[in-house]
Amino acid sequence: MITSIRRITMFRMCFRLVVLVVFLCAPIGDSLAQSSIFREPASYPHDMTYFGCTHRDEDGVCDQVPAPPPDFNPLVGTWMRYSLLRNGFSMQPPDAPNFITFMEDGYWSMMEFYPDRPKSDLPLESQKLADLQRRFHKLAGGFGVYTNSGQINYRHHLAQLDPGYEGGYIQERAWRFVGNVLVLEGTGPTRSPQIHTRKLPNQKLDSRALVGSWERVSYRLNGVDISGPAVTQRLLLGGDGWFMATTLPGGRPAFKDIPRDEWSVQQYAAAYAGLEASRGTYNADPTRLAVRLIGDADPALEGRVLTGTYQLQGIEFVWRGTDAKGRSFVSTYRRLPKFDIYAPLNKSP
Repeated sequence: MITSIRRITMFRMCFRLVVLVVFLCAPIGDSLAQSSIFREPASYPHDMTYFGCTHRDEDGVCDQVPAPPPDFNPLVGTWMRYSLLRNGFSMQPPDAPNFITFMEDGYWSMMEFYPDRPKSDLPLESQKLADLQRRFHKLAGGFGVYTNSGQINYRHHLAQLDPGYEGGYIQERAWRFVGNVLVLEGTGPTRSPQIHTRKLPNQKLDSRALVGSWERVSYRLNGVDISGPAVTQRLLLGGDGWFMATTLPGGRPAFKDIPRDEWSVQQYAAAYAGLEASRGTYNADPTRLAVRLIGDADPALEGRVLTGTYQLQGIEFVWRGTDAKGRSFVSTYRRLPKFDIYAPLNKSP
């Protein structure tokens, strides 16, 4: 009887030992199984002098090698121009401050208009000529994609605030930092113009789900579906909590043979019909989006807030709310495709 009990006890001990060994050795077995699919470190040639060469000169020497993108793009953010020099002469002041944002996804937007312009809720064709002259005096800006080649920035202008723009303009600027100041300057022998900018302070976002560049693809205002150029708005929501939004209809007359300060009321109304441009701060949480219009092409809207709720589905979001004029809206935005800022210079979406 005692022998039988001892055998049962030994059997139980052996069984427990086997279970323990299996349990302890399981990770080792998993590791061995994973070793069969382990990805080996990359292999490169010993001499990488001409690695990645895309073009050689007549002597066979490489003269064009693509630079790898940096881990950090220091231009990303929203910047305020506080100084502008042309050939050594100060242009700002008296020119207005200029604001430019560089997005991480390769898009940029820029706006320049004076503060303290006359405010009116009347349509352009009903406003006073003197007020229109002050409102649009030296108004400038645009939207597009940008390319970096070393410390040269190329801004592809896809649209501009100025009327009559037909596309194709590329603005070339060298860039460097002096402390925390971003300097953009011409690449010619005089380095003119020379622009000094400061980065605007980052704003806390409750959600980063909407950070990126967007294009409005449908628009309903006070229950009425809007069609035509008024639908296409480019909305840049920066990771720094600043935004820029532009609606820039093409085909607006430029009246290039007449200085802008000599336009008539009718010419101002035709040249800037449908134009919308605003910048400021914003915040979003998982369901709500609000933007504050700190600067606007329409000075009557400055200081107002657009509020609403949104639903994000894939590359689109629907924003429902009340605009700066108190009108109800439903807008659908689609995320713009990421632009490779290290792509060849002539590439543009």
